[in-house]
Amino acid sequence: MNPRNSLTLRWRTPRALALFGLMALIVVVAALALTQTSTVAAPPPPLRGPFRFIELPDKAGAAKVSNGVQRVPIYTQTFGTGFYSDSDWNITNTTTLYNPPAPYLWGIVQQNEYATQSFTDTLWVKADAKQGIVYERYKLPSGATYTETMDTWAIYGPLDAQQYAYFQAQFSFYLDTSPGAHFGWAASADGTNFCGQSLSGHIQQWVTATFDLPTCPGQTGRPVYLAFFFQSDDSTPAGLGAFVDNLVISGVPLYKVYLPLVRRDPTPTPSPTPTAEPYPLARSYDFEPGTSTTGDWCSKDTADYTSGIKSVGGSNSYYLKVKQDSWMVMQSPRVDPPGNYRITANFTLLAMDDSLSLANYGGDQFGLIFGVWGGEAFPPEDSSHCSWSQGAGDGGYYQFIIKVKNDGSGYHTRLERHEKQTTQQIITGSDVTISRTAWNTLQLDRKGSGIVIYVNGVQVLSWSDSTKTGAAWWGVFTEATGKNTDGKFQSNWDNIQIYNLGN
Repeated sequence: MNPRNSLTLRWRTPRALALFGLMALIVVVAALALTQTSTVAAPPPPLRGPFRFIELPDKAGAAKVSNGVQRVPIYTQTFGTGFYSDSDWNITNTTTLYNPPAPYLWGIVQQNEYATQSFTDTLWVKADAKQGIVYERYKLPSGATYTETMDTWAIYGPLDAQQYAYFQAQFSFYLDTSPGAHFGWAASADGTNFCGQSLSGHIQQWVTATFDLPTCPGQTGRPVYLAFFFQSDDSTPAGLGAFVDNLVISGVPLYKVYLPLVRRDPTPTPSPTPTAEPYPLARSYDFEPGTSTTGDWCSKDTADYTSGIKSVGGSNSYYLKVKQDSWMVMQSPRVDPPGNYRITANFTLLAMDDSLSLANYGGDQFGLIFGVWGGEAFPPEDSSHCSWSQGAGDGGYYQFIIKVKNDGSGYHTRLERHEKQTTQQIITGSDVTISRTAWNTLQLDRKGSGIVIYVNGVQVLSWSDSTKTGAAWWGVFTEATGKNTDGKFQSNWDNIQIYNLGN
C-alpha cells in the first residue's frame, strides 16, 4: 500500500467519526429543544392590604385585548353555594375585622331572599363577619342597608399569567347607593395597587359590564388579580348596596398571540380600511352676526348670572357667567337631536384670561346637558328665564361635568344621571388638560345606550345607560358651587354642531 494513501485513510477515519458524533449531538439537542418541558410558574404576588385603587378612564388598556383575537373562557362564577368552597377568592376589609360593631363584607345572597329584585345567588356587599365563624362570613342576613365607612374587597386570583397574554372580565351588577358610596372593579399585577373604574348612585337595574384587565402604570407583568370593591363615607347610607352576578373571565392564549410570528406562508395583505363617510349635519351654531341660529338661544341677565353672545378669542361665542351661591344657568337650543347623535363644540374658560387664578374658582363647574326628558319643558315655558329646574316631576337628564379641582390645580370630569330631582348615577371620568389661552374641543357620541365623551380628542369617559335613549333636548351649563365671589366664572361655547349618526 502506498504510504501516502495509508496516511490519508488514517486521517479521514477519525475526522468522519468526529463529524458523525457532532451530527448526533445536534440531533439530540434539537430533540430536547422540541420536547415540551414543564416550567415552574413564579409564585403570584401576595395580597397586601390596605389596597390602593387607581381610577383609570373607561377602556384603559383595552387596545391590545380588543384586537379581534378570540378569547377562551377560563373561569365562571354565578355566586351560588359553590362560592363557599372557592379558595381563589379573598374577602378583605381594612377595618378591624371582628371587633364590635361587626363590619360587613362581601358575601352572597341566600336562596329566596330578595327574589323580586332577582338577587338570589349574587355577590353582595352586606355579609356579616361574625367572630370565629369563617364559613358564615360569606352568608348574608336579610334587609338593612350597607353601613358607613366601609372599605371592603372581594378579590379573585391569581390568574394563570403563564398561559395567557390578556384577560377580560364580563359580569352583571346592580347598584343601589347614595353618591357618597362607590362600587368598582379593578385589576392588579402586584397584589396591592389596583387599577379600574368606579361609580355610585341608584342605578337600580341590572347592567352588564365588560372590563379588559389593565396593567397599572409603573407595574411590570400581566394582571393576575381581579377585584370588586365597595367604599362608603360617613354619610347616612341610602340603599341596599352593590350586587354582582354571572362573572366570566376569559383570556387570550399565548399561542394565539405569537403564532403569526412563526408562520412560513406569506402574511396576506390586509384590506384597506375604508374612509369613514361624513355624518349628516343636523344643526350648527356659530353665533356670528346674521346667522339665524342665534334665535334658538335665550338670554337673561341678573346680578348673579349673565349670558349672551360676544367675541372671545377672535370669534363670536355664547357665554355663561355666574357668581357664587350655587346658582345654575343653562341654555338650550330649541331643537331635538336625532335618535343617534354626536354633539361637538369648542369651549374656553374664564374668557381666555389666564391672569385669573383657578384657585379662586375651585369647585366651580361647567359642561353639557343632554337626554332631557319628561318633567317641565326644557327650556321652561317662561323662555325669558334661562335657568332650568333640573327635571321637575318625573323628568330627568344626563349631565357631563368638567369641574375645577378644589385647589385649582386642574380639572376632574364625571357623568351624572338625574331623575325626579335626585342624582341616580355618577360615573367618574379621567382628569383633563384644558388650555386657558386657546379653544378646546368637546365631543359627545350618543348611539343606542352608549355614551362616549372626548375632550381635546382624548376619550375621558365611556359608559352604557339605556334609561333614556333616542332624541331628547340638550344644552350647556355653568355652575358656581365653589369659592367664586367675583362673578367672573365663565364658560364660552362656539361652533356647536349636531350630527346624525344614523341607525
